[in-house]
This record gives sequence, structure tokens and C-alpha cells, in this order.
Amino acid sequence: MSDDRSIETGAVAVKAGLWYTICNFLFKGMAFLSTPIFSRLMSKEELGGFSNFSSWVSILFVVTSMDLSQSIIRSKLELEEDIDSYIWSILSMSTLWTLLLYIFVCIFMPFFSNLFETEAKYIHIMFLYLFSAPAYFMLITKNRAFYKYKSFVAMTGLMAVSGIGLSLLLVFIMQDRLGGRIIGYYLPQIIIGFVIFVLLACRGKRIKIQYWKYASILMLPLVPHVLSLYLLAASDKIIITKFCGEEYTAVYSIAYTAYHVVTVLFDSMNKAWAPWLLESLHNKNYETIRNASRKYIAVFFTLMLGVMLLVPEIILILGSSKYMRAVWCLPPLIASCVFQFIYTMYVNIEFYEKKTLGVSFATMIATAINILLNILIIPLWPPEYSYVIAAYTTLAGYIVLFILHFFLVKRLKMDFVYDIKFILMILGLTLAVSGIMNYLYGISALRYCIVAVYTIMILYFGYRNKTKMLQFIKNKKNSRLLL
Repeated sequence: MSDDRSIETGAVAVKAGLWYTICNFLFKGMAFLSTPIFSRLMSKEELGGFSNFSSWVSILFVVTSMDLSQSIIRSKLELEEDIDSYIWSILSMSTLWTLLLYIFVCIFMPFFSNLFETEAKYIHIMFLYLFSAPAYFMLITKNRAFYKYKSFVAMTGLMAVSGIGLSLLLVFIMQDRLGGRIIGYYLPQIIIGFVIFVLLACRGKRIKIQYWKYASILMLPLVPHVLSLYLLAASDKIIITKFCGEEYTAVYSIAYTAYHVVTVLFDSMNKAWAPWLLESLHNKNYETIRNASRKYIAVFFTLMLGVMLLVPEIILILGSSKYMRAVWCLPPLIASCVFQFIYTMYVNIEFYEKKTLGVSFATMIATAINILLNILIIPLWPPEYSYVIAAYTTLAGYIVLFILHFFLVKRLKMDFVYDIKFILMILGLTLAVSGIMNYLYGISALRYCIVAVYTIMILYFGYRNKTKMLQFIKNKKNSRLLL
């Protein structure tokens, strides 16, 4: 691939990333804004029941789908001409595996109903979703791989609007409000998923068993990685509840909700970065990657700095003044997001090299360290410090993940792709800033002055580059000026 073609592809990736970020914030923001409405319409038991149900759906989705959709980005490099057949093949593989698990659950339904703490009728809805959802995720992943961001925005928006709208309607009119919430949220996704399932089957036409082997070798080692990430995210709350009580878990949950909003930005940017990175690695455009990665990291760090400066206001909006203690959790949690952002860049290289087993081992080690630190340290402190300690153990877990993945990529002799000196400088600044913020939150006047300077600098940068930005929006060919 020529340099011009590489720049052009990178420009498309940047434009796609912009759209992914906007639509992710918009649609996930809709879900976030609907939470106060449901909390007033439903009892605590009903809200807890839906939270429990959705948690089990998330865990089982990893098990049944085997995260096969993510293999599409990598397989595009080798199977682009037969990508539809590949997608239909791995979708059929996921469907068959889900069917076997569904039969097993139906045979032992009383046991699983007790395990999930969910009525059998809802377990059937759960599996209808598990059958249909992989088709949706495979189609939007294909759209990401080929930078078809308009289709991604349309489908994601349809899912979000229909799910929230129908949920609100059914919670209003149904006596069983938990059932209304579950049916309203998942039914649109089930219907849309099955429509896409048929579409992918018609496009793919043939199931090729050799693709089952290809996808299994690539993705099955990553299943423990994804499950470990879920455990890494959930273990803090479980341990705080066990040792300190639900009151302190609630404070931490507010902080973690704010942190989750930040991860939406990270996820959006990575969804655009990963396809371009894999294609650039395939074409050995290492210098282009190195230069682009510095800007990519710098942009994310700058955005995280802005979020850190506004943490008290974010907590006030998400919770209320009674949750302001959660402020002290956010600096380490946001710092952990920067480490997560950068270690994922190394994971993308491991994924390209098809060395996914190391990814799972690294995540399991970091999760084990996080849980061990929580169990050992949290009981030693008064309960009012538990949620702050949990935030710092989370940061420790992500620091370990970064170190492990750096050395895994170094072992592959691919560490030269990124500028490690620049990365270490950014990570050092992140830790320093997160420490300073703990003092700055107590000096509001100084913090507002810094926020004003930060805002002016951002606006000045936008003004200086307004021509390039307008060219980028109007014509993707001119967007190479931004790279």
C-alpha cells in the first residue's frame, strides 16, 4: 500500500472514530438519562432484579458468543473477498453452541433458575437474546472493519431508541414492571437480531468448517480474558459490600458510573483505531503508526485531563451532594482508564500476531492481584475509606496489565511500533496529575482558574485548526491534513 493510500485510510479511520464517539455518547447517554425515570417507576427489588438479569446476560453472552465477532477485524486482512461466508460460518458456530447450552439449561431449569435468581420465563427471553445478538454484533463489527460508520450509527441508534422507548411504555402499562423492563429492553434487540441473522445467512450462503477452526484458534483463548475483565470490574463492589456494607458500595458505584462514561470514549476511539492499526501492521507502515499513535495518545490524555478537572461537578450531576465522597475515587479510576487505553494498543498488536493466549493470562493475573489486594487491604481500614482503596487497587490492576502486555509485545519483537518513551511520559504525567487532583478538589477557586485556562487552550487550538477541521468534515480526502 502506498503512503497516500495509508494516509487516506487513516483519515477515514479518524472520521469513523469521530462518529463512533458521538453516537456512543449520544445513545449511551440516553440510557443513562433514563435511569432516574426507571428508579422512580420501579421498586428497589425490581431494579435489582433487572440489574441481576442484565449482569447474567453479559456473562453468558461472552460464553455463548465466544466473542467471535471481534475476529472479523483480523480476518478481513486475509479473507476480505470471502468475508460474508466467514461471518455466516462463525455465526452458525455460535448458534450451535448456544443451542447446546440452552438444551442443557432447560433440562436443569430449577437449578439454573435458582442460580440466576430469575424466573424460568425470563431465562427463555435471555436465551432468545443470546441466539440473536451475535448477528447484530457481527454486522456492526463488519461495518467498523470497513469504516461504514453511517450504518453503525443507524443500527446502534435504532437499538437504543427502541429499547428505551418500549421499556418505558411497558413499565407504565404492565403490572409486572420487572417483566416490562426486561421485555421492553430485550425484545427490540431480539427482533432486530433475528432479521440481521437472516440477512447474514443469505449473504454468506455457505458454512465453511475451516473458518470454525480459524476463529476458534484466534478467539477462544480470549474468552477467559473477557470474563476476567468483567470480574475485575465487579470484584470491587462485591468485596466492599461483603466487608463494609451496601452504603459504601453505593458511593463507589456512583464513582464507577462516572468512570464508565469515560470508558465509552476509550471504547469509541479504539473501535476506530483497531481496524486501521491492523491494516497498517499488515502493510508494514510502522512509521505512520508510530507518528499517529503519539497524537492518538495525546488527544486521549488531554480529554482525560479535562474530565479530572470536572470530577466534583460530574459526581454532583450523577448522584447528589450526599455522594460527594465519591470524588476521591475518580482520579485513580480515570488514571486506570489511561493505562487501560494504552495497554489495549499493545493488545491490538498481540491480536494481529494471533498471540491471544497471553492476553488471557495477563488479564487473569491482573484480576487475581486486584482481588487479592482488595481482600487483604480493605478490611484493615475503616469502612469510609473502603471505596477509595478499591479505586487504587483497580489502578494497580491496570498498571500490571500495561506492564505485562508491554513485555508480551516486546517478546514478539514488535515493541518498536510505539514510542515507549512518549508513552511512559504520558503515564507518568497521568499519575502525577491524579495525585495533584486530590489537593485541587479542595481549592475550588484555583481549580476553576485552571479549567478556564484549559478551555481557552482547547478553543484556541480549535480556532487555529478550524480550516483543517472543516476540510475534514466536508471531504475525507482533505482530512489527511490532520494526520
